[in-house]
Amino acid sequence: MFETKKLLTYWVLLPPGNVILFLTLLGLFLKFKGSRRLGNLSLLVAGVLYLLSTQLVASLLISPLEDRFQPPPKGVRDRCEVIAVLGGGVKVGAPYLDLKNSPNEQTFERVMGAYKLYEEKRRPIIVSGYSVANQISEAEVMKDTLVYFGVNASDILTESKSRDTYENTLFLKYLIDNRTVCLVTSAYHMERAMYLLSKTGFDPKKVVPVPVDYKASHAPFRWYQLLPTPYWLNVSSMALHEYFGMLYYLLKEQTHKQKPEKG
Repeated sequence: MFETKKLLTYWVLLPPGNVILFLTLLGLFLKFKGSRRLGNLSLLVAGVLYLLSTQLVASLLISPLEDRFQPPPKGVRDRCEVIAVLGGGVKVGAPYLDLKNSPNEQTFERVMGAYKLYEEKRRPIIVSGYSVANQISEAEVMKDTLVYFGVNASDILTESKSRDTYENTLFLKYLIDNRTVCLVTSAYHMERAMYLLSKTGFDPKKVVPVPVDYKASHAPFRWYQLLPTPYWLNVSSMALHEYFGMLYYLLKEQTHKQKPEKG
């Protein structure tokens, strides 16, 4: 009964399972009607969508990113003179208890990581993130959340101009001013953030990566890991976004190296 309920829920009632099922049936129907190319295309899309929606494949995609940096021990964390937190999205107008706006799930994990570091040793916190649709910025929402949990407002510096990770690193380089920094961001995002920091001129010896917000599951295999779910499709999307982002910057760097010098 439990298995039947799961199968009906994830294959019939909810996306992406019902979309995958529809595309599969459509592909088979088109092939039956003689439209082999369209049928094969529909089956291919269904297959890719299915794989990306499973816990098994999503974890395989995101694990290499998350395993690149491990959480540092407390002795290493305590060497940081400043804490920097990268924004990952907020929910404007979505209250969190007494707060009028709230970080989204991944930003909340990052903020809580910074809060824990601050509890361990009081030091300045820089929160970085741009304004969402010209409203309150990610940095402001993160600051409000930290203050709500007990961080002294005078210890928080907001950077609200950066629109992506590259701009995060540019502004942080100016604000951190050669101090040793604990960089807090999602584990899957840390590799790209560290790469861009190195390209902006940060001394790698003065950057302590503090990964949080892990997504991959390393639980023993169970049959339900093969069920398609929106959550694991989202995790796959995060992983692919990081891979494409790294590829973009690597290609950009390679193109820059190959440009002929003027004169």
